[in-house]
Amino acid sequence: MYGFFYGPGSVNQKLFMLINHADLPFLDAVMPVFTILGGSWIFYLYFVLMLVCYVIDKRVMPGKYLVVYLVATIFSLGAEDALKSFFHVPRPALAIGMEQVRVLGKFSTSYALPSGHAVFSFMTAFTLSYGRGWRWHTPLFLFAVLVAWSRVYVGAHYPLDVAAGGVVGVLCGFIVWRSYEQVRKRFSPPRDGGVTSPPRT
Repeated sequence: MYGFFYGPGSVNQKLFMLINHADLPFLDAVMPVFTILGGSWIFYLYFVLMLVCYVIDKRVMPGKYLVVYLVATIFSLGAEDALKSFFHVPRPALAIGMEQVRVLGKFSTSYALPSGHAVFSFMTAFTLSYGRGWRWHTPLFLFAVLVAWSRVYVGAHYPLDVAAGGVVGVLCGFIVWRSYEQVRKRFSPPRDGGVTSPPRT
């Protein structure tokens, strides 16, 4: 199965080589920036920005988004680690060879499937745009796609790694949001205060 999805003749590896070897000066400068912005370590900065928005205007950033985003981040990091340990897919540079892969930035020897950057960025996009309109969905998911693309461009992941990461990130956000809604529904008091009106005669 590994050879079919990741072997020299696979669409996955051919697409990786095409994107990774684009070698465009503008993208060489821009793509590493998206890689930095899509790393899970930057969660703290995003959370602080969300907290500031919450303090300024709760209509823009309701408290429930803070809670869900925090839980979804922890959940997605756990899911990423578990899946990487299960699949044991090596990074492109280790599998193909350092001389054939353009590596921009920090070189990692950890497992590749799924891409942690893709998991985090898509989880962020889904979690923060949940229940909102296209003005939230469009920029957030565009950002997530660019982060995922950057991971292939800088030589850190195969396209399949980032695609899987995107799916995992969205699923993690969805699961946490639905869990939050179920818990809130269960523990919220009835709208009528629990008083049942007598039947009319």
